[in-house]
Amino acid sequence: MLATKRVNITVEEQVMDEFFKFANKKGIKFSTWVNVKMKEFIEEEKMIEEFRKKRSE
Repeated sequence: MLATKRVNITVEEQVMDEFFKFANKKGIKFSTWVNVKMKEFIEEEKMIEEFRKKRSE
């Protein structure tokens, strides 16, 4: 099992309510969704860094 880290985040109440409204219908948990989105963000940033590095060479 992967190690996890608990963190506190602040989310607008209306945004959270709407997220749960749609996510619950699909069985999506908030922490799982956040984890996936963070991984997507990291991967995109790595690709951008790699592109910039190659371009500057």
